[in-house]
Amino acid sequence: MNYRSIWHSDAGRYVLLRSSLILTGPCRDGRLTCAASGPCQLYIDGMRVAGAPGGAATESPLWYVSDLAGNWDVGTHELVVVIDGGPGQSRPWFAVHGELAASASGTTAHTIESGLHWHALELPSSPATSQADERFSALDDPRRAGIPWEGVITVDVAPVGTAPIVAERQIEAREFVAFEETHADGELTFSPTAMQPRSSKFVHRDGLLSGPTPAASVQTRPERGFSFVLDFGRIVTGVPNLRLRDGQGGIVEIGLATSWGRIERRLRYVCGPGRQDWFALHPVRARYAVVHLSGFGEECQFERLAICERFVSVAASARLEVGDAFDAAWACGAESLRDNRLGVYHVTPPPQACDWLGVTVLLWNDATRTGHTDTARATLRGRAPAPSSAPASAFAVCLEAYHLWCGDEDTTRMLLPAAVSSATAVADPRGSTQHLAEHAAGAVAAANLCRTLGHADALALCQERHGELASLIETRWRDNLGLYADSVDAGIFSQLTQALVLATGVVPLPRASRMALAMRAAGVVPVSDLRQSFLLADGLWRVGQSIRALDVVRNQWSRIADRAGRTWREKRAAETDRLAPGPDYLLVRWLLGVAPLEAGFQRCRVHPAFALVPQAHSELLTPRGLLRVSWKTEDPNEEMHTTLQLQTEGDGSTELILDRGGRRHPALSVNGEAVWRNEKMYPNPSVHEVAADEDAITLVFTRAGTWNIILE
Repeated sequence: MNYRSIWHSDAGRYVLLRSSLILTGPCRDGRLTCAASGPCQLYIDGMRVAGAPGGAATESPLWYVSDLAGNWDVGTHELVVVIDGGPGQSRPWFAVHGELAASASGTTAHTIESGLHWHALELPSSPATSQADERFSALDDPRRAGIPWEGVITVDVAPVGTAPIVAERQIEAREFVAFEETHADGELTFSPTAMQPRSSKFVHRDGLLSGPTPAASVQTRPERGFSFVLDFGRIVTGVPNLRLRDGQGGIVEIGLATSWGRIERRLRYVCGPGRQDWFALHPVRARYAVVHLSGFGEECQFERLAICERFVSVAASARLEVGDAFDAAWACGAESLRDNRLGVYHVTPPPQACDWLGVTVLLWNDATRTGHTDTARATLRGRAPAPSSAPASAFAVCLEAYHLWCGDEDTTRMLLPAAVSSATAVADPRGSTQHLAEHAAGAVAAANLCRTLGHADALALCQERHGELASLIETRWRDNLGLYADSVDAGIFSQLTQALVLATGVVPLPRASRMALAMRAAGVVPVSDLRQSFLLADGLWRVGQSIRALDVVRNQWSRIADRAGRTWREKRAAETDRLAPGPDYLLVRWLLGVAPLEAGFQRCRVHPAFALVPQAHSELLTPRGLLRVSWKTEDPNEEMHTTLQLQTEGDGSTELILDRGGRRHPALSVNGEAVWRNEKMYPNPSVHEVAADEDAITLVFTRAGTWNIILE
C-alpha cells in the first residue's frame, strides 16, 4: 500500500476531499478501507458508497472496511469525501486504500489510495448552526460555485488497528404519528398546528414508509410548509439518510428523539437541483423523527428519509437451555448485542470517558454467546487510555476478560502498559467507594495479566496498589449496618457500591453473606438499570450468594422477557439512553459453570450448578472449538441421580467440578467405568487427574472427547 494520510492545507474542520477515478474498463463493486480523525462519508458521482465514524467512535484511529456495491462505466468518475475533522483536532486527517473490481473478471481494475494527487475544498460554513447540530446546503456546495480545488498536505499518523467489517441496512419509519400542513416558519414539534384549507401538495407520502419507491411528491406555497412525525417503531442507532430529486431551495429540518416529546438532535438540509443522496456525518440514536418541510416552490420527489444502521453481523450462536424462565431471557440476547456492536461497542462515544465495565459486560455476553471478540479488540485498541489522559481504572478488567476468552497475546502485550498505568495510578483517598472498588478490580486484573505475561516488576506494583486500595475500602465498612458506605462522609449506601466491592476480592466470605441480606434493607439505594443489575448479580455469585444472584436475574430480566420489543433497551423503555445488557454471560458462567482459566480456553473449568438447575443442554463456541455440556438430575427412591455429558474439541485441558449435593459417599463413573466410590479413586483411562474435598469432586480431562458421567 502506498496511501498517505492527507488534509486540506488550511487545516479547516469541515472539508471536501476529491480524487478523479479514470477507469479504462467497466467496474463493478469493490472494497475500501478508510480511517479519519472524524466521521466521513464517501461518494462516487454523487451517490454514497461508504462511510466511517472515525474519531466520533474512538480516540485512537482505526481502519474501517467497506464493501462497495455499484457499477461504473469506462471514463472519469469523481470520488468525493465529506468529512468532519473533529472538534479540537490539532491535526485532522483522512486516509483510504482499496480497489474497484473489473466487471468481467472480478479482479482489481482500479486502485484507490489517498495521497498528494488528491485535492481539497473547505466547506464555506460550519455544518453546525444555531438551528441544527449538523447541516448541509447543496446550494452552498463550493463545487457548484466554481471555487477551484486546492492541493492537500500529508499528515504523519497511522491507525492502531482494524474494526470488524460492518453491514448496513436502511431502517424505514413504520408510520406517521402526526401530519399537518403548517406555517413555513413553523417550529419542530411533536404536535403541529394545522393550517386550513390545505393548499400545498404532498402525495404518495406512504412511500416514505416503504422505501425509495414510490416516491412522495412535495410542493409548498410560499407561506406554507408540512410538519410530521415519523415513528421507526424502535430505537435505531445509525446515520440519517435523505434521498430526493430536485426541490431546489427547499429546506428539510429534522429533529431526532429516543422518546416522545424531547428532541435530542437537529439536522438541516437545503436542497439543490437534481438527484441528492445525503448522509449525515454523525451517528444518532432515535425512535422518532420530527420533520418540517418548507420552501419547495418547485416539485420535489422525496424518496427516502431513513436511518442507515451499521452493525457487525455475527452468524454463530451458542445454544442454551436451562429452564423456561431463563431460556426466554436468553432468546433476547442476539438482537440486544447487535444493537451495541457497531464496529466498536456502542457505549459512551468520545469525548466522554469510556465505560470499561460496560464494555466488559458486552464482551462477556458476546464471547459466551457467539465466540465473537473482534469488536472487543477494536474497542480496546481504539479507546485504550493514552498516557496523557485520565487513567481508566477498569480498562485492565476488560483487557483481562478479552485475553482469557480469545488468547490474543499480541494485542494484550501491546495494551498491557496502558492497563498497568491505569491500575497503578494514584487514588484519591476521599473518592467514592465505587471508584475505589473499580480501581481495585483493575489492579487485580492488571496483576493477573502481568503474572501471565511474565512482567514481575509491574506485578509487584499492581499488588502494592491493590493492597492500598483494599485498606481504603475497609475504612468505608460500617459494621452496624453490614454494608460499605458510598463515600467518606455521606450516609448513603447503594447496592451498586456493594456489588463493585464484592468483585474486588477484598470481602471475607462471612461478611459477604451479611451484605447480601443487608442490601435488602430499607434505605439502601437499589440498582437503577440493567448494567448495574448485571454487576450486582455477578458480584453476588462471585462470593457464593447464588440464590440472591438468581433472584436478581429473575427480577430484572426474566419478568420482562415477554414484554414487547426486540432488545432489552426496548423492553426497558425508561432506559433508552443507557446500556441495557442481557444476562447471557451470567447464565453461562454461573449456571452452566463454564469459565476460561487460561488464555484462549487452553484450560477451562466447567462447574454445573446442579442445585439451581435440575437439567440443562448447551453448546458453546470457544477458541478450542465446540464445548457441549448437558445434564439431568433425578431423584429415584429419594436418592439423587445425575447424568451428565461433556464434549470438548481441540487441544487443552478441562476441569469438571461436580458438587456432592449432600451425598456423603457419592459414586462416580465415566463412560461406564468407576472413577470414585467409597471415598476412593479408581484408575480410569479417560480421566487424567482426580481431586476431592468435602464439597466436590474434580475430574481433569487433557484431550478432546466425549464423556458420559453418572453421579449418584
